[in-house]
Amino acid sequence: MRILIIGGGEVGFHLAKIFSKEGHQVVMIEPDRDKINRVEESLDIMAVQGSGSSVETLVEAGIKDAKLVVAVSASDEVNIIACMLADKLGVPQKIARVRNQEFTNPNAVLTPEQLGIDLIINPELETAHEIYWLLRRSAATDVIEFANGAIQLVGLRLDSKAKIISRQFKEVSMSLPDLTFRTVAIFRNGRTIIPTGEDYFLNGDQIFVVSKTECVPDLLELCGKADDRIENIMILGGGKVGRLLAKELEKDRSLKIRLLEPSQAKSQLIAEQLEHTLVIHGDATDVDLLASEGIGEMDAFVAVTDDEESNIITSLLTRHLGVRRTITMVSNTVYLPLINSIGLDVAVDKRMITANAIARFIRRGKVVSVATLRGIDAEAIELVAQKGSKITKKSLRNIKFPEGAIVGAVTRNSEVFVPVGNSSIEANDKVVVFALPKAVANVEKMFE
Repeated sequence: MRILIIGGGEVGFHLAKIFSKEGHQVVMIEPDRDKINRVEESLDIMAVQGSGSSVETLVEAGIKDAKLVVAVSASDEVNIIACMLADKLGVPQKIARVRNQEFTNPNAVLTPEQLGIDLIINPELETAHEIYWLLRRSAATDVIEFANGAIQLVGLRLDSKAKIISRQFKEVSMSLPDLTFRTVAIFRNGRTIIPTGEDYFLNGDQIFVVSKTECVPDLLELCGKADDRIENIMILGGGKVGRLLAKELEKDRSLKIRLLEPSQAKSQLIAEQLEHTLVIHGDATDVDLLASEGIGEMDAFVAVTDDEESNIITSLLTRHLGVRRTITMVSNTVYLPLINSIGLDVAVDKRMITANAIARFIRRGKVVSVATLRGIDAEAIELVAQKGSKITKKSLRNIKFPEGAIVGAVTRNSEVFVPVGNSSIEANDKVVVFALPKAVANVEKMFE
């Protein structure tokens, strides 16, 4: 399939990497020569220098043969125009990244359909939703839903409180037959490991577990991560992410929310927009201010300014002052695997979240959803087994499943279960698989 990607920033680059690995014919349009050079040096795709809002450039890139256009440039206007032109030129699917909420508001004057766009992605809104889920599941480093919420993939960092430390995987599974979960990956010493029953849980591991949603509280207790309720939250940054997050949190009136904003003018504007959030004007590095505003009583601190260094420093400061949960927004992927090692809990990357949302939408029919996890080299994929596919021919014990991949959970007729060796996958089953990049294509072939 020919895919046109408008914009060679981090989101466009990440998507191009995913789709080129899957064997698609990817063409990128980007006006910046340096970004073009990066793409040509790193990826096996075609790159065209120019604007996505130019018909001439689109034609040069082969839009007439394209099945999908993904517009993720830095300009909302370019992204919208590129999709409108693609619609007029007969491209079946069009996706645009648009930050202006006038286009994503349910009451928008122009709907996505009227603009010829199949999906509009708002990065700030997607990021706010991600942080909201992480606050709800406060002990986790990652929370991703599958099977319409019946299954969750939860990331957890193990410490000495975990009851499973130094125990073998198969021993834990056999001793807890009623707890429906499976550990599908370990991040240890900078490496992503797809485990077997012979592996052990070690102190300091970051583990990724697929579980029935109803079993997650028991799983957290097992891992020494009692899911204490978060009630007092301080948000640093009154930008779009901070405001959208505060609005979402305000729906739960039991929460006490404070938003810290350095700009006085912006603070006044935000205070008018939010109904149940205390808006404070001040500098988050001012220890006296933080103390006077009760930082020691906060259950969580969320740093979402546009300055990632400031986010990291203030998160470290508040952690030192006794806040037990920090969520830090970064824009440099280099920081992601370092966050835990410097003493912080969770980092979120707006661009990675955006790319994941787009990838989930445009996967082929048999793939329901896909998510790339922050800081580790693996993907979680939800697939549907097709009638006559290889995965349905034998039990899991007797089928040669691709190396670097593991089945996490299966949904069959609304029932969720963790399969064992004797289990068989049936046609129309929804299956959550965790896989290293090298195994993704082979996994998908088994479900065709």
